[in-house]
Amino acid sequence: MNVYAFTALINAVASFIAGFFVYFRARKTPINRSFMFFSLSVAIWSLNYFFWQIAKDENSALFWSKALMAGAIFIPVSYFHFIVNLLNIVKEKKKSLIIGYVLCFIFLFLDFTPFFIKGVAPRLSFAYWPEPGLAFHPFLLMFFLYAIYSWYLMFKSYRKTIGMKREQIKYVLIGTFIGFLGGSTNYLLWYNIPVSPFGNGLVALYVLLVAYAIARYRLMDIKLFLGRGMIYFISLAIVIGLAFLSIFLNNSLSTPVPINIMISLAIGIGIILFQPIFRFFEKLASKYFYYAFYSYQKVLTDLGRKLTKFLDLDKLSSLIANTLIETMKLNRTVILLREPDSGNYIIQRNIGFREENGISLVRDNFLTIWLEKTQKPLVSEEISLVIRDLEKGEIKIGLENLKENMKRIEAGLCLPLLLENKIIGMIVLGNKLSGEPYSQQDIELLTTLSNQASIALQNAQSYSKIKNFNVRLEKEVNKATKELKEAYEELQKLDKAKSEFVSIASHQLRTPLTAIKGYISMMLEKDYGNPPKAMESPLKNIYTSNERLIKLVNDLLNVSRIEAGRIEIKKESFSLETMINSIIEELKGLSDKKNIYLKFEKSKKSIPNVSADKDKMRQAIINIIDNAIHYTVKGGITIQIQKQGNKLKIIITDTGEGMTKNELSYLFESFSRGKAGNKLWTEGAGLGLYVSRRFIELNRGKVWAESAGKNKGSTFYIELPIK
Repeated sequence: MNVYAFTALINAVASFIAGFFVYFRARKTPINRSFMFFSLSVAIWSLNYFFWQIAKDENSALFWSKALMAGAIFIPVSYFHFIVNLLNIVKEKKKSLIIGYVLCFIFLFLDFTPFFIKGVAPRLSFAYWPEPGLAFHPFLLMFFLYAIYSWYLMFKSYRKTIGMKREQIKYVLIGTFIGFLGGSTNYLLWYNIPVSPFGNGLVALYVLLVAYAIARYRLMDIKLFLGRGMIYFISLAIVIGLAFLSIFLNNSLSTPVPINIMISLAIGIGIILFQPIFRFFEKLASKYFYYAFYSYQKVLTDLGRKLTKFLDLDKLSSLIANTLIETMKLNRTVILLREPDSGNYIIQRNIGFREENGISLVRDNFLTIWLEKTQKPLVSEEISLVIRDLEKGEIKIGLENLKENMKRIEAGLCLPLLLENKIIGMIVLGNKLSGEPYSQQDIELLTTLSNQASIALQNAQSYSKIKNFNVRLEKEVNKATKELKEAYEELQKLDKAKSEFVSIASHQLRTPLTAIKGYISMMLEKDYGNPPKAMESPLKNIYTSNERLIKLVNDLLNVSRIEAGRIEIKKESFSLETMINSIIEELKGLSDKKNIYLKFEKSKKSIPNVSADKDKMRQAIINIIDNAIHYTVKGGITIQIQKQGNKLKIIITDTGEGMTKNELSYLFESFSRGKAGNKLWTEGAGLGLYVSRRFIELNRGKVWAESAGKNKGSTFYIELPIK
């Protein structure tokens, strides 16, 4: 085996292993898939290169040279595909990708014709070197165009990027540049340039440098996959060893079990034992080496389910902190929540950090501004990379101070809790107990977890505020209720005192007023002789005023009795028609004096009796009709009685001043009067309609009024049950 065959085999194995591990680390990730395709193209080219180098005749050499070109054709475009995924510019370069793959399949078809490789011939120390056909020249042009364009895109992105991403790009650029240049030395002999492909051994260098970027800078992180793969390998080796041991021991027996049965038993026992052995080594690695094995999706699913169970802020923050500690095998963590009003941070949950250290990172506003700007976790070991790429200024100074502070308190990572791109808090994580750096899977998990945690913590924070507000509100309500109760009791005392005063005053006034009425009446009836002519008119005025006072005192007395609950209802059956006729006779003089009509329109149908307190209903109806007379200047008042089902309705319609909606709303309240009363009837106290309403309600009836507006009259309705 010559040196070129040996280096080709190394390139093939290295490329295949790199592509395999990266792909199976995250099969659905575009960058991992594209890297696997690129590595597979290099592996196919290198493996066929190996067979070409050890070919013994012209035909086999020609076949393997065509086969190696099948891999080489896809190297530049698959490399370009990997680079645009690395730089996150797939959409912008979609047309270039499509054109490249179309050209690749055209060249692949031509590869098996003389147009691509027309034969093999001796070159320098090589017995069978390929000779290019017409189609080989445009392929070589495409090869270098896509390679150079990919390097240009990486170099351009490298200049604009800082931190971890910059390092990833740097090592991929260096590794693939050297690998391409090394592999390109093969094409010199194609054009009779007498230079051996000395750079062929450099192709594997891209694998080494990409592997370094994976290990050091989390490029397509496969470290966790390798760790789990090692446990699988150890577990499988033990199971196979046990199987061979059992077969060996079986053969040592005087009467061994038949080999076919023994093999079946060994396979069955191996299948049963594999999972327990694997779990044992996984727990061993986790316990003694602090190696974190977890299922990304399982952690998120379990945590998401648990987050919905809690609204208590303390329980929720404890759940999140403990999940992080257990899943990633950390030595410490602290959850900081930001107060919306002041922007200050408070420690919500702390495990392992000193309280002063836990809050020191956010004492100034630099970390908050940085995380709000980047919208991603900040890893302590990556700050140096960002600082290195920055020019002197406030940001660089701030990052340097932050780096020293994180190192002093042994903080490994700052995870922002974002809601609508605004920081509502952050989680500061310590270092892993294993001493391992945070992997790409860790960062992806933490980023997704922070989204779930942010919403859950915000909801819990809101719930806590509402809960605290409810407690304060309950205290305030209890305090206000107590004060209101005391005020109500005091008001009841005052109201009772008022009612007693009105009742006593009314009783005391009735006696002298009755006496005055008696004496004036006797004087007007000339029981004491003929008074002088000049005295007759004043005596009549005194009598009228005294009557008004008696009515007012009676109303006040009724009001005090109603409010004190001392009104007694004595029901009896009587005719409303007879009562209305009697009331009209009593009030006829008052309406005639104002030159307005007062009439009762009797129903053609028979009107049944009602069962109510006759005296109180009479007083109630008199008050309403009397009120209508006082507020009517021209026209008059019409009274009707209608039977509606098991009720009788008294309708009193006047052509008076009418009322607004506002006046109607408080018409039947005590001491209330319409605006028209101030100019049409100044003597009223506003008690008559209130007394009427209460008397009617005490008799299980109801009263209301309607009016179309000012100067459009009013209609009063009294509704009473028949029985």
